[in-house]
Amino acid sequence: MTALERSVHRRKIHMSHTVTLSDTGPRVCAVTVAYNKPEELANLLSSLQNQHACLSGLVIIDNSDNCFSAQNKKVCDLHAQKYAFTRYYNTANNVGSAGGFRCGMKIAHENGFSWVWLLDQDGAVSSNCLAELLRHADKGDILCPNRVDARRPHSSEPMVFVRNFLGGEYRVSLCVTDCQVVTFGTHGVLISKKALDTIGYYDDSLFFVGYEDHDYGYRAVQKGLVILFVAEAQALHPSSLPTGKKLKIFPAQLNLKFLPADLNYVSVRLEEKPCSRSEARSIAPFSLAYLDSKHLAPWQFAIALVYTECYALYRKIAGERGIALTATLRLHLKCLRFSLKRDWPYATIELLCQDII
Repeated sequence: MTALERSVHRRKIHMSHTVTLSDTGPRVCAVTVAYNKPEELANLLSSLQNQHACLSGLVIIDNSDNCFSAQNKKVCDLHAQKYAFTRYYNTANNVGSAGGFRCGMKIAHENGFSWVWLLDQDGAVSSNCLAELLRHADKGDILCPNRVDARRPHSSEPMVFVRNFLGGEYRVSLCVTDCQVVTFGTHGVLISKKALDTIGYYDDSLFFVGYEDHDYGYRAVQKGLVILFVAEAQALHPSSLPTGKKLKIFPAQLNLKFLPADLNYVSVRLEEKPCSRSEARSIAPFSLAYLDSKHLAPWQFAIALVYTECYALYRKIAGERGIALTATLRLHLKCLRFSLKRDWPYATIELLCQDII
């Protein structure tokens, strides 16, 4: 049991509205993690108003600063009466997306829901998103919608990430709805009780913000579960693809289909501050290095190491001053050793970080 889960048992979880759930048909519980920005939470919950009737539960895990928690609670109360089961839980401190979703998944799972629908606060879903996902419920254990750019919803095509021969991820267009994939992004993914029974929840010990969904997907595939991409189900989310200056450093025309995995780099901010989860962006590369050392073949990880170090050096020369080259090399060499031995000695990502910095 994690520290967050022990906290849930120690503290009373606020139950906004609860009635007896029907035993007929699938029951779906929406789970989201709030972090400040109540207007984003309100927009997301508004997009759930006309979803499939099976959506009978709502769980909100609030990671927000104190000045935003009261507003998020009001947003939750405003929508609570629309669901047979609603829970709002304030974590009191930021446990990240991994910790927040883990807590929400656990609450929904323990309350008997047959599907858990994970949703990012800054996203939204089309009116028929859940209905389209449920239409394929007999074909997959984890159902993924077509994530389109919220800023350009009419210019997006159905796309997912797949791995190439060298282990690098790249985006591909899909024209069919029944397509099995090996990983997914959190927003809009529908996870079955079977998956929760088999592999549990997101890992909040080795992940904080970022890559916990990829880890979950890889664990699911290893256990023989089916992850299905459903093109007709649309979930809107701001694009995470690089723009502006980064495209000048890493030209968009490069064909990612043939590039190795990019292990990212250690930030100089971690050399100036302790290895803390408050530095979410800075600590994420440690989670990525762990993930790739676990799921890439050792030879793939070795190629990724060489590629990443060369690319990081190039970016440093190009003017990106935030890269700690020596710490980056130490991290990747250590993870290469773990990849070869298939032995991971760190219980948390902070312990790995402290061993490197």
